Amino acid sequence: MYARLTRYEGGSPDQIDDALKAKKQVLPTEPGQTEGMQGAIFLADRSNGTVVVISLWEDEQALEASEAEAARLREEVTGEGESATVERYEIAQFAVSQDQP
Repeated sequence: MYARLTRYEGGSPDQIDDALKAKKQVLPTEPGQTEGMQGAIFLADRSNGTVVVISLWEDEQALEASEAEAARLREEVTGEGESATVERYEIAQFAVSQDQP
């Protein structure tokens, strides 16, 4: 499994709910765009306006195949005054609490 971590910094803390809403709405939903996508996690630091989006991918090929569309969408949702940085990782271990329903 692979992950793309996108960090949006420089946004207004007062506008973080709007920033999250915009970023959530552009997840690819058309057939073929999400091939291999396993999910996404949205993190927010309300004290400084930072949003981190982690998208999870079945394998490295699925992650690579999504790069062009991800770049287009990232440009679309990067707000005024924000910058976006991207990192890619292989998920070495994924653990879920046994206490989860």
